[in-house]
Amino acid sequence: MTVPFGGHVRDPQEWMREQERRSAALLAKAEQAKADLENNVVTLSSPDRLVTVTVNPGGGLTSLSLSPQAQERPPAQLASLIMSTYRKATTRAADRTLEIMAGLTGEDSDAVDFIKSTLPPREETQPAPEPDDSARFGVPSEPPPAKPRPSRPVSDEDDGEDFQHVDWTGRS
Repeated sequence: MTVPFGGHVRDPQEWMREQERRSAALLAKAEQAKADLENNVVTLSSPDRLVTVTVNPGGGLTSLSLSPQAQERPPAQLASLIMSTYRKATTRAADRTLEIMAGLTGEDSDAVDFIKSTLPPREETQPAPEPDDSARFGVPSEPPPAKPRPSRPVSDEDDGEDFQHVDWTGRS
C-alpha cells in the first residue's frame, strides 16, 4: 500500500497507530506552545531601577511602578525612561513569542513570517542624553535667539491702510 508523502505501508493498522502518535505529539507540542505564550509575561526594570514595567505577550502594559527616587527626575526625563524600558520589555516579549512559534511551526513558516510582519521596527539603541543640570539647580535654560521676521514687501497697490481697525461686519 502506498501512502501520501511517499513510503509504503505493509500494515494499515500500524500506519494508523503511527498517525495517532504523530497527532498526539503535535497536539502536545501545540498545548505547550499555548502555555508558553500565555506565560510570556516580561517584567523589566530600567538600569537605574527607577522604573519597572510588566508587559503581556502582545506588548500591552500590565504594570508600571516607579521607585521613590523617580520623582527627583524631571518629567521629560522620567517619561523617556519609562518609554525606553517599555520598548525593551516589548521587544523581549516579541522575541520570546517568535522563539515559541518557530519551535512549533518552524523558523521559515508563514506563521512566524506573519508575526514578524506585525512587530514594530526595532529601534537603534542610542546613548541616553546627558541630564540637563539647569532644571536640577533651578536655573532657567536660555531659549534660542528669535529669528527676525522677514518684512513684507511693499507693493505699488499698498495704500498703507491698517486692517486691524476695519469693521469687517459691514455695520459701519
